[in-house]
Amino acid sequence: MGQGFEKLFERTYIGKLGVKNRFVMAPMGIGIDVMSGCIEEKDVEYYAERARGGTGMLNLGFQIVTNKTDPFTMSRFGIGTPLQEMGWARLCDRVHGYGTAVMVQLSCGLGRNAMVMPGVQNVSASENTCFYDPTSTTRPLSIEEIQTIVQDFGRAAAACKRAGVDAIEIHGHIGYLLDQFMTSLWNKREDIYGAQTFENKMRFVTEIYQACRAAVGPDYPIAFRMAVEHGIPGGRTKEESAEIIRYLDRLGVDAFDVDWGCYDAYEWVFPTCYMPDGCMMDMSAAFAKSITGKPIMVAGAFTPETAKKAVEEGKADFIVIGRGLLADPEFARKLQEGRREDVRPCIKCNRFCLSAAGGARDSSCSVNPAVLKETIYGRIPKAETKRKVIIVGGGVGGMEAARVSALKGHDVTVYEKTDKLGGQLLAASVPSFKGRLSMLVDYYKVQLDKLGVKVEYGREITADSEELADAYRIIVATGAHGFVPPIKGADGPNVLEVIDAHTGDQARIGSRVIVAGGGPSGCDCAIELAMEGKEVTIVEMMDQLYPTGTLDNRFSVLRRVAEEGIHVMTGAKVKEFNDKGAIVETAEGQKKLEADTAIIAMGTRPNGETAKAILDKYVCAQTIGDCRAIGQVGEAVQQGFFAGWSIE
Repeated sequence: MGQGFEKLFERTYIGKLGVKNRFVMAPMGIGIDVMSGCIEEKDVEYYAERARGGTGMLNLGFQIVTNKTDPFTMSRFGIGTPLQEMGWARLCDRVHGYGTAVMVQLSCGLGRNAMVMPGVQNVSASENTCFYDPTSTTRPLSIEEIQTIVQDFGRAAAACKRAGVDAIEIHGHIGYLLDQFMTSLWNKREDIYGAQTFENKMRFVTEIYQACRAAVGPDYPIAFRMAVEHGIPGGRTKEESAEIIRYLDRLGVDAFDVDWGCYDAYEWVFPTCYMPDGCMMDMSAAFAKSITGKPIMVAGAFTPETAKKAVEEGKADFIVIGRGLLADPEFARKLQEGRREDVRPCIKCNRFCLSAAGGARDSSCSVNPAVLKETIYGRIPKAETKRKVIIVGGGVGGMEAARVSALKGHDVTVYEKTDKLGGQLLAASVPSFKGRLSMLVDYYKVQLDKLGVKVEYGREITADSEELADAYRIIVATGAHGFVPPIKGADGPNVLEVIDAHTGDQARIGSRVIVAGGGPSGCDCAIELAMEGKEVTIVEMMDQLYPTGTLDNRFSVLRRVAEEGIHVMTGAKVKEFNDKGAIVETAEGQKKLEADTAIIAMGTRPNGETAKAILDKYVCAQTIGDCRAIGQVGEAVQQGFFAGWSIE
C-alpha cells in the first residue's frame, strides 16, 4: 500500500457490521431515479462503479419513504413499494460482489427547502417561509400525517433489510423536514410534536427510530445524520446538538453522520473551493466524537491527506466522500494500491454535479464525463486501428482529449505554444483557494506521461504547419484570451488584464487596486489581493456581485468579500483608466477612484482565428473548449473526452 494511507483501510465496525475500509460514498441527490422513485439499471452501474473502485460502503442518497410531503415527490411512483425494494436488492447483489456494504438513507422530504410548485403548498413542522420562494409559506403537518410518515419509515426499513441492505440512515440534517421538527427556529407547534420541550421536539425522531428498530431488529445498524450547528441566527447550536446526540445514543442509534450548516448557510451544504479541504472534521466530527464512543462519519471535501489526518487524529471513524467519488470512482483503490498521483481530483466547482440536475442533460462531473453513463463510457475500449492524433493546445480540454485518445491506443502529440501545460488553469489556480485546479493540471501531466503522449512545448501550430499534413484527427484546443474593452486608458502601464495579474510580475501591482468586473475571475482576483493586504475595490456594472455564479459559490464569494473588507460598487461602469486610478459612472454621476493599479476582469474571447483556418483546411479537424465557445472547466473536459472517444 505505502504512502502512509494504511489507517484508512482498516476494517471498521458499525455495531456488528464490518466495513472493509473507512471510505463511505456520500448520500448525494444528483438527479437519479427522479421519475420512478426506484433504483434503475443505470443507477446500479453508477453505484457499482464506486464499489469496484474500492469504496467500503455506499450510502444511497435520499430515498424518500413517502410521496405525500414535498410537491416534487408527488409525481413519483414506486415509493415504499415492492418495486423500490427490488431496485435495492439488485443493487445490493451487484455491489456485495466487491465486498462493499450498502447503507440506505431514508428521508421524509425537504419541507420548507423544497421547490415551490403551483397549486401545492409545501409542508413543515409549522408555518415557515419557503427557502426558494420567501413569498410562500408552508403548512404544518397534521398529527395524522406525522403518524403515517412514522409508519412509512418502518415499512421502508423493513424493505431495506429484506433487500439485503446492510444498514439504514435516518435523514435528519441540512434543515430538511425532519430537522425542522428538531429545531425551535422552524418548529412553533404547540402540540405533542412542538419544540416547547425537548421530549416533544424529539418525539417525531423518536417514533421514527422506534418504528425502524421494530422493523429491523436489535442488531441491525441504524445511523442518524444531522448538522451539529446550523450556522444561522436562531438555528441549532452545538450545545443543543450535544443534548440530541446524547439522547440518540441512549435511544440506540449505532453511528452518527455529522456535518455543519443548512440551506440558509448554503455554502456548507456543498462546500465550495473557498472553504478548506476537510472543512467539517474539526467543527463537526471532532465535536461529535467527544460526546459518544459510537462511530462518527463526516463529509467535507476531503483530499486523501485530510482524510488521513481526520482518522489519525481520532476525529472521525469513517470519511464520507461525495464529489470526490464522482470525479474518480477509483479513489479508494488507487490509494490502496499506492497510486496517489493517479487520483483525479474534484475541483469543488459544483457545476455539473449540482447545476445540471433537472436540466437538459443528466447530472455529471466537470472532470469525469462518464458519471451516470458508466454503462457506455465507464470503460474506454482500444481502437482497432492506431491513428495519428494531433492536439493543438495544452489546456484542460486538450489534455483530456490527449488522455482519452491515448487510452484508446492512438499515437498522440500535443503541441503547446508556451513552456507549460495547463492553459488558463495556470492563472486560475494561483489563488490559494483554487489549489484544486493545480492538482488537476498535475493529474493530467502524470497521465499523459504514463500513457506515452508526446508533448512539444514552444510550438505554435498554424494551418500551414507541416505537422498536420498526415494526421488522422486534429483536435484544436487553442483556448481564449482576456478581453480588454475599448475604454480610454486601458493600455496604460498601471492597467493589467486579470490573467496577467495572476501570472505576470506581481511587483507591478500596487497597494491600492481597482478590479473592473465582479464576475468569478474578478472576485477571485480581488479576494486573492485582499488576502495579501491590498486595499481592493470591485466595480461591477450589474446590480449584484458575482451575478452568474452558482448559489453555493455565490454565498462563499460574498462572505469572503465581506470578510476581506473589499469595497464593492455595483451598478457602476468604468469610463476611463488613468495614472491615478479610474473614473467610474454610477447612478449618482461620475466618481473618481484612486488606485495604484487597475485590473480588467471582463471575461474572455475565443482564440478563434487559428482554429478557423485549420478547420477550413482540414476536414479531419474539430474544435473543443474556449476556442469553440467560452465555457468553464467542465465544458472543455466534456468536449475533450468525447472528441478523444470518437477516434476509432
